Amino acid sequence: MGIPFEMIGKLALSKESEKFKPYEEISYEKSGWVNRTLKFNVLSGDNRHMLMIKGGSFADEHGLVYLFSKKYKNAEGQTVKGSKFTIPFKERLTSKKLEEVAEFKKFVVDLEIPNRRYQLEKAVEKIKEGTSLTDEELKNLGIEAESQAEDELTKSKKRRKEFVAEWDFVDYIHRLISSGKFANKKFKIHGEIKHTYSAEKQRYYTNVTPNRIYLANDSDEECSTATIELLYNKDSLDDGSVDEKGRYFVNGYVFDYDNNLGKEIPCPITLSLVVPDENVDEKAKKAFNMYIKQFTVEDDSWKQLGVVAELVNGSQKVEIDESMLTEFQQEMILLGELSLDDIRKELGGSIYGDKIVENKFLKLARGYSKGREDTIYTDERFIITLEAEDKSDDVFNEDNQDDDDDIFN
Repeated sequence: MGIPFEMIGKLALSKESEKFKPYEEISYEKSGWVNRTLKFNVLSGDNRHMLMIKGGSFADEHGLVYLFSKKYKNAEGQTVKGSKFTIPFKERLTSKKLEEVAEFKKFVVDLEIPNRRYQLEKAVEKIKEGTSLTDEELKNLGIEAESQAEDELTKSKKRRKEFVAEWDFVDYIHRLISSGKFANKKFKIHGEIKHTYSAEKQRYYTNVTPNRIYLANDSDEECSTATIELLYNKDSLDDGSVDEKGRYFVNGYVFDYDNNLGKEIPCPITLSLVVPDENVDEKAKKAFNMYIKQFTVEDDSWKQLGVVAELVNGSQKVEIDESMLTEFQQEMILLGELSLDDIRKELGGSIYGDKIVENKFLKLARGYSKGREDTIYTDERFIITLEAEDKSDDVFNEDNQDDDDDIFN
């Protein structure tokens, strides 16, 4: 499993060029396989994250989709675990067995306003029970009469799309963004940050891959975070950049399953901890020092700590201070002709600094209130020793798919 992430932001396609294609289909004549790849941006605050979805299918749509079923209770009331099953690729949108698919095997897009479908369901129940809706309830639902409620609920359900193959998910998201109908809308995106390793090139590759995309409220605060279960040792904590960058860095690892190598591999990752400003209260300083102690290891063991990190990727806004002013501006301040606040107001209060790419520590992840955990790992576990054939360009991807009707309204 990769690193789970959550983002809230706007969706956009990068400009196509000779070297970069935001969307492309590549066919392999010999095998009949077609790869469909979409690369798009999530614009979240000062950050721009590139996400990628990739799906494959045989041109004649033969083959299978590999799925997993939901758990259920049998006649005796015992819980039966889910199991693997397949459906023909051609039936991936129509099979009666789609109802059995476990949630984690689905790719979901929901274009309904958050919570509106639930409110519509409650409204329809209320009407059927003989209770009238108030004018305020009708206004909140965006309808003028009770007679519209059931029809609106039907439309609302159609705005939710579930796919069991990335082939269709890729196509739908591409059409969604390209339509321009949601260019100024915010979305909540869930997915995984996945790692692969090229044995031939001896380097890691990272892809940010969504699996659920929901329409968000316009008022929702834009953010991008990931939950990282970090593994680290006595050599991980680096204080060499404290004076220059105001940051500690923790160089650790996460484990991820690499389909190309057919095994779980250690993947390097760096976490940054920003030293608090001198003006913050003593509690914040003490808390920061406690986190530094959590990442300080004095023996040969490996520790694990779950953290929530902000995914920073872009030029960040920084408040204007005197070091950023021209010589003239500084002299005018000394003469009392201008104040720093005057200049901040004139320039908008802040400016964009250098581009930063980092995983910035925010807080402990759920389940780690007791702090770091001991592990049984040794240094050897964090070395990739398998000399496997590099299959990073293998045309046979894990998922398969095709077209869908246009329901962007």
